[in-house]
Amino acid sequence: MKMLAVLFVLTLILGVAMYGGVPPAPTPAQALGRPQPVQINTSEVSPQQSPTPTRKLPRTDAIARLPDSFAGTRVDGRLRADAGGNLIIDAEIRRVFDYFLASIGEEPLKTSVARLRRYIETQLPEPAADHAIQLLSQYLDYKRQLLLLEQHHTQQADIDAMRDRLRAVQQLRAGIFDDRVHQAFFALDEATDHFTLERLAIRHDATLDASGKGAALDRLQDSLPAELQDTVAVQMQRQLSEQTRALAANGGNPADLRQLRQQLVGNAAAARLEELDRQRQAWQSRLTAYNQAKRRIERSQGLGEADKRAAIARLAAEQFNENERQRLQAAEQLLAAKRG
Repeated sequence: MKMLAVLFVLTLILGVAMYGGVPPAPTPAQALGRPQPVQINTSEVSPQQSPTPTRKLPRTDAIARLPDSFAGTRVDGRLRADAGGNLIIDAEIRRVFDYFLASIGEEPLKTSVARLRRYIETQLPEPAADHAIQLLSQYLDYKRQLLLLEQHHTQQADIDAMRDRLRAVQQLRAGIFDDRVHQAFFALDEATDHFTLERLAIRHDATLDASGKGAALDRLQDSLPAELQDTVAVQMQRQLSEQTRALAANGGNPADLRQLRQQLVGNAAAARLEELDRQRQAWQSRLTAYNQAKRRIERSQGLGEADKRAAIARLAAEQFNENERQRLQAAEQLLAAKRG
């Protein structure tokens, strides 16, 4: 296996050196789609062994043609230069890298890298193109070293071990990229990882009751970057919905539901959900009372059809405001459907 790994690395280095030319940009037909993050399957390699970009190598059909799995996709991310031709550092660069490197496994690594380098050179002026290719070499080094790191920090169901692993990954990134690139490429990933890990720690903190966990979770959410707030909220609500259904199926009571909410989405969100519950219950109570009164009018023997309709209209006007009356019919239909 070691020999195979060494051969693979040599193939990588030679391949990149051979295919330093300028591949074509993907066609517009490669529309929409984001391949999975790349896993570079290599073994022992040092940063000094990273491929050194070379230029003007011959174009080949393999480089020009993306694998079949890319059909219907288009490049994720974009490469930009400022007015002086300097590369604009942002997360879009990494997305472009990941898009092209997602072909690894379907074709030789050297082909994927050569195609990406060609794309860079067709998209950017100098010196931005050189800078982007330098970042690509660093990114490939990072991916290789990450595999080695993961061998020493295997996934464990232990909070401290998870923290150690996250810290080691951050140190690896900081050692390869300068701070500006590190932040542009990984800041949101690291914020997400930190949030996920600390949320798990809070939930398993035996020193905190449900309210204390909710308060800690509120503080943790407040520390999230604005770009992640909505995404994280959706994920948390999805998890809460799943566990709420499980709790209901097991006969959970309102106190159980409050504790579940505090631990999964925090005290603030739990309070908002309880208020929403109260509003829904109040609406259902008013709707039920209205329907009962409406039925009595409909069953009245002393009123003609026109009088019944007028009486029901007066009832609706007395019980609901204009906005509520606009959704009254749909609410009645929903209530009838629930009753079967």
